[in-house]
Amino acid sequence: MIARYRALFAVPGYKRLLLSSVLGRLPSGMFSLAILLLVHARTGSFLTAGLAVGAFTLAGALVGPALGAAVDRLGQRRILLLAAAAQAAGLVALVALADARADTVELVTMAALAGASQPPIAGCIRALWSQLATDQHTLDTAYALDATSQELIWTLGPLLVGAAALFSPDAGVLACAGITLGGTAFFASSKLSSSWQPPARGRRRHSALASPGLRALLCTVALAGVVIGAVEVGLTALAVEHGARWSAGPLLALFSVGSLTGGLLYSARRWQGAVGPRYRALLAAMAFAVAPLSIVHALAFAFALSVLAGLGLAPMLSAQFSLVGALAAEEVATEAFTWHRTATIAGTALGSSLGGSLIDAHGSGAAFALGCSGVVLAWALAEAWRMRIEPRAAAAATATL
Repeated sequence: MIARYRALFAVPGYKRLLLSSVLGRLPSGMFSLAILLLVHARTGSFLTAGLAVGAFTLAGALVGPALGAAVDRLGQRRILLLAAAAQAAGLVALVALADARADTVELVTMAALAGASQPPIAGCIRALWSQLATDQHTLDTAYALDATSQELIWTLGPLLVGAAALFSPDAGVLACAGITLGGTAFFASSKLSSSWQPPARGRRRHSALASPGLRALLCTVALAGVVIGAVEVGLTALAVEHGARWSAGPLLALFSVGSLTGGLLYSARRWQGAVGPRYRALLAAMAFAVAPLSIVHALAFAFALSVLAGLGLAPMLSAQFSLVGALAAEEVATEAFTWHRTATIAGTALGSSLGGSLIDAHGSGAAFALGCSGVVLAWALAEAWRMRIEPRAAAAATATL
């Protein structure tokens, strides 16, 4: 295990890229809570706050692929810095509007503009891994640690917002603006990012979605994303059902701890064979890991089962990253990874909304059953479309056209 990590961190520039990408993406774990607290504090309305958070997230998911495509055409540094400056300005304007007691339409519109400007660091870093890795095993490890690092972002982000909120509701959103600017500049100023240039054949314009294999994969990604939203809302409901609202935070934290642990174990192993079958196995494993939560009756067991449920999450995401990188043409790699983010967000939102509806009617167990159903459907599609999703088979099919 240590040898695998040592080999990866010995790659020139890897440590700087990993650290700066985590810092640049840290606000991703802060935005929702920071905007929610700010808008609610200034308007007294959870409806308005929820609309602002939803507009921010939706705009980012919709515009992200366009920013990724711009990176593929123009390079990373220029787009990242422009997006960071625009988002920071949008967040500062949102604070100013909230403090001025602006109406709902103005707040939601500004939140959407800020969300639409989110720097596509995630797509950029994943496009760089393929250039940085010396072989496929090193690349798989890089993708796995990337997926694992996201758990740090989702764990540290809310803690930072909570600390900032002790001073003022404005502080959390302003902190997001500052970290966005500083973190993105730190990432974009790295030698590897600033010197990255689009491939020469990138002048041919076509979308990453032109790849049938990528389109098929993204369908499974969206369905697999359902389990994330369903488990998050389900664990919160489970805590409420047991009269222990305080336990919602620890349950969600343990889910992240499980994912972090699974990601570290996955990245430490030298995997043999194609990634396609491994991805299908991880989808099945995710369903089996979450299933026990649907029948748990004691809160004490839920703590252990939350860790179990999270074990497969980071490995599943890592396999998805590997497949996206293999299926997407080099000249549209950044756009392809931003489409992955959009599909994941769509699935997570669907899992949260449908899970909440099912909880009202049937209890928390129904949300976990929904999550299992999502990954089972993702597995079924991945199995049915394995000739499209398997990179070697997809490449062979394309070569015959």
